[in-house]
Amino acid sequence: MAILATGIDLIKFFPASVYGGLKAIKALSAPFPQVRFIPTGGINADNMTEWLSNPAIAAIGGSWMVPAKAIDAGDFDTVRDLCAAAAATAAELDKKA
Repeated sequence: MAILATGIDLIKFFPASVYGGLKAIKALSAPFPQVRFIPTGGINADNMTEWLSNPAIAAIGGSWMVPAKAIDAGDFDTVRDLCAAAAATAAELDKKA
């Protein structure tokens, strides 16, 4: 409520899976329908569609797109490909909305 008093209505929700996941977002959205969330922590390629399908979710973040092993190896093609795949999935969902 203190955040809303400042006029902020877009909030990062981290670590999302630890703090109740989508159930928590749904619970928070009921009394605060004007708030949109950007969850991170526990989001991955397998569950991103479920997260992005919730109207209270403005965007998501996830380290699965930037694996430490790829960074350490200088394998930025993998990072690019994972980010492009996530963006394509999000764009498809946006078209359906």
